[in-house]
Amino acid sequence: MGSGSQTFRGGYAKLGFCLPLSRPAETMSTTRKIREKFAEFRRAERKAYWLWDQGRWRYFTYRHRKEALLNSVFDREHAIETAVEIPLGAVGVPQADVARGNAVYRPLTETVFRAALASVHFDPAKFTFVDIGSGKGKVMFMAADHAFRRIVGIEYAAGLHEVALRNIASYRSKTQICKAIEAVHADVLEYTLPEGPLLLFIFNALAKQTMRGFLEKVDREAARDPKRPIALIYTNVRTVAEIGNVFSALPNLRIIRRERKYVVIANEAAAALAQ
Repeated sequence: MGSGSQTFRGGYAKLGFCLPLSRPAETMSTTRKIREKFAEFRRAERKAYWLWDQGRWRYFTYRHRKEALLNSVFDREHAIETAVEIPLGAVGVPQADVARGNAVYRPLTETVFRAALASVHFDPAKFTFVDIGSGKGKVMFMAADHAFRRIVGIEYAAGLHEVALRNIASYRSKTQICKAIEAVHADVLEYTLPEGPLLLFIFNALAKQTMRGFLEKVDREAARDPKRPIALIYTNVRTVAEIGNVFSALPNLRIIRRERKYVVIANEAAAALAQ
């Protein structure tokens, strides 16, 4: 009940419990925050939208804390470290390039990954799985539960890449199927994609302009050999709408699946296999 009313305090005291009184500084801080929010509400032109947005972010914060705990459990189970979030500037990314990678590293939860991957019915044995902006490697390890030909992670931040290498060396899992896991330190706009059928995966790793540049690169790759299956899954734990219309006007790629937290684009060769 926290710092409840005096009625509740008296009731708990009779039961032998003692609840701490609220500290004056904490009470003043809370009161100030309430006043600031009320003033923000009064200034808002679209008050209904403001209320909806506040509720959305409160829910996201609650869910994010819950997912952080699940990420830590994943790490302990597999003898790795992927759960700790960190600013890209702290892991070797020049300040001028931080915005290209959405500023902060954070891991993807298993729930979103599994839902996105299950939305397409590819035979993993025919595909190379490529994680774009692979960070510390968690998506690669989740993908390793499937029989992909190989798994490659591309990461621009040197510090994150080094952690991924250590994680690959220490990773342990009874459900791992694919053992061919490789971490590559590279810029995705300059990196030469592997040959053969590709399933590319991006967990909100690129800012809009960088994302569009990469998609255009993938589109050119698809045009080079129309019979080569190429698909890309983009995920965002809030909503894929945040990335804007970057998936439009790609001559050789089209959206084949779209949900709130993920979208799948593919060329015709991959789309035929996803049915």
